[in-house]
Amino acid sequence: MKTRLLSLSLALSALLALPAAALSDVPENAWYAEAVQVCLDQGLMKGTGGDAFSPHATVTLAEVMTVAVRLHYQANGGVGDPPAAPEAWGTGTLTTPSGAVLLAFDTCDLDRGLTYRYDQENPRRLHVYLTVSRAELAALTPAGGAAEAVLTLNGVQVLTGSLAPAEGSATRMEFVADSGSDYTAFNREFSAFLPAPATGLWYRDALWYAREHGLLDGQPMETSFEDPAARLDLAEWLYAALPAEALSPINTVDTLPDSADQEVLALYRAGILTGVDETGAFAPYRTLSRAELATVLARIAEPDLRVSIPTATP
Repeated sequence: MKTRLLSLSLALSALLALPAAALSDVPENAWYAEAVQVCLDQGLMKGTGGDAFSPHATVTLAEVMTVAVRLHYQANGGVGDPPAAPEAWGTGTLTTPSGAVLLAFDTCDLDRGLTYRYDQENPRRLHVYLTVSRAELAALTPAGGAAEAVLTLNGVQVLTGSLAPAEGSATRMEFVADSGSDYTAFNREFSAFLPAPATGLWYRDALWYAREHGLLDGQPMETSFEDPAARLDLAEWLYAALPAEALSPINTVDTLPDSADQEVLALYRAGILTGVDETGAFAPYRTLSRAELATVLARIAEPDLRVSIPTATP
């Protein structure tokens, strides 16, 4: 029996998919109709609202990341949709030692103007700055000097220190970590805190999962997930998400006219990606449609749909 990324029992028990025939914009005889049905059955893609699939819409980086997350989750034993991001992801608080909240903030609260720095001299101490209103400043200004405070990021207590008005500013509070602090937890949580999108943003859960499982490693931090995805983006995300057994070669492809990328070559060899013309060119910076994305994903889920590339003869 051929190995499949998802078992039939998983597809039947965990995923109640809308049949492609029920989609108003996926004609039964469309070249992509079978692929769309596979993706719906396997939970790799969903409709775009109502009875639409939007096969000709340009795929965004957020969509590529989301399908890569689904592939990774299901290939590692997950059933149904990947887990939701914790509600505390992307939130921060400064509290008293007893837990009373002094300041709350999040990555989407741009008015807080979150910045930080380390002292250049020893002891190396962290300073975190947040913009506050004048009323907050008055309420937070301790009568006897800096107040003890605990910094929490993503629901995890990361540092203890003191909170006081920042010198030379009427609207900034400064948290100073205790001398001799261990910054391991702060560095870990802060790196996860910074890119957390707003609660309710549709790809928030996928981004959290991608960070937690290393799928974002090597991705530029300034990535705008609302931008169109290129074919090279898709190749890199798929290669990062798929287990080795999903990339078993069926083709011999050593070179391409326009790409020497090893991830791309591996996906060509596995029959998952193919060229855009008779030369086998990859067109790494060309965008792709949702129909094209469905076709690629269907080849992953159903090995019988993979493409054998004829070997050139002298």
